[in-house]
Amino acid sequence: MDNNDAFPAVSSNFINKLEEVFPLRDDFDYGTSQNALVFYYGQRSVVRFLIEQNKIQNENILTKV
Repeated sequence: MDNNDAFPAVSSNFINKLEEVFPLRDDFDYGTSQNALVFYYGQRSVVRFLIEQNKIQNENILTKV
């Protein structure tokens, strides 16, 4: 992304709350529907994206001089 398309700031507090609301799970079994799995992994995909944006933003803050 260039500066014109910069992603809005993603705070660590926001990330922590997302991790609380949408935690990593490993309790799925053979009875779990495909729709439930797709829904869960979609949620986690968004959380992972925002975690990565937070890391990028923090790295940019530390490396800007």
